[in-house]
Amino acid sequence: MLAACGGGDGPPAPAPAQAVATAADRIAIGDRLFDETALSASGRLACATCHDAARGHADPAGAFLPIGGISEDVQGLRSTPTLRYLNENRAFRFNPNGDPAGGFTWDGRANDRAAQARLPLLAAHEMANGDEATAARRLRALPYIAQLRFAFALPANASDAQLVDAAAQALADYQAGDAEFQPYSSKFDASLDGLATLTAQEARGLALFNEPRRGNCAVCHPSTPPPGAVKPLFTNFTFHALGVPRNASRATTQDAGFFDLGLCGPRRSDLSDLGALCGMFRVPTLRNVALTAPYFHNGAIATLEDAVSFYATRDSDPARWYPLVDGQVQRFNDLPPQYRANVSFEAPFNQQVGAPPTLSAQDVQDIVAFLRTLSDGYRP
Repeated sequence: MLAACGGGDGPPAPAPAQAVATAADRIAIGDRLFDETALSASGRLACATCHDAARGHADPAGAFLPIGGISEDVQGLRSTPTLRYLNENRAFRFNPNGDPAGGFTWDGRANDRAAQARLPLLAAHEMANGDEATAARRLRALPYIAQLRFAFALPANASDAQLVDAAAQALADYQAGDAEFQPYSSKFDASLDGLATLTAQEARGLALFNEPRRGNCAVCHPSTPPPGAVKPLFTNFTFHALGVPRNASRATTQDAGFFDLGLCGPRRSDLSDLGALCGMFRVPTLRNVALTAPYFHNGAIATLEDAVSFYATRDSDPARWYPLVDGQVQRFNDLPPQYRANVSFEAPFNQQVGAPPTLSAQDVQDIVAFLRTLSDGYRP
């Protein structure tokens, strides 16, 4: 009987099994890497620098387009997209009707969070690690490199590729697993839970948001949950060309012939021959939209009121948004002429010049009031 309990003359008790990393370990290391400036060539740039938690994990307050590079003097091409509410997103694909959908980043070229996390590590305009070996060297210099290796069961002599893959996956696990990236803590969420009531103006804004003949916002930003989800995401992860005005980035001011074509390049090249996709960018979630100015992929619209007004008056009052050249309004001036037919004309667009807009000035204010209820951190 004593032997059966590990005492007496019986065999010795087995040695404890070696500790095995858990999902919590990978999330914890991803959390540290997200704030790690030592991974950048400048030593001052981290994921959190451009994805500010106070701003819905999007552009920091007052930012136009991200600044990065070895000396932090290289302006990025596109606004920093939010990292929140992406757990329901999937790899880039074409839907059965032939429309593009899914993928991460504005042009969907990253098929999952880990692939997205690798991009800024190597991008010359971001963390500016020229190659995988440089990124791995900076990872090896971290005081917590042993924790990274442990979290992914890597040997002490792990290769450059193994370390970079582990870091990217840790960042992905952190964003997918930490509630900070999907808190569902807005006033709108509280209203769904019976803990808050929308004001009359906010309720009018929601009705306009959903009305197909008025705001028609919900056609791309559904205000109802997708199948299998509990709360709405306010994006369907599809792609559209909206004809937003040309921005003032260094790329466009230095080269009048340069155009950011989204799905067609320059950041991705696999779809460059599909002209019908040129000018299309992924539909972002509208959760926390009140915190994430400036708006659209190129940061061309400064305020939320103007962003909604752009939808309301793009076609009825184009001179409000586009420059005049020789007395002619240059509509859709951030697209080459041959791709302007790709621009969406669904409501509330497609008004005749000079016609009353589909949304009045009061309608715009009502929709903005509703959109402000989508900011996380509401306290009933």
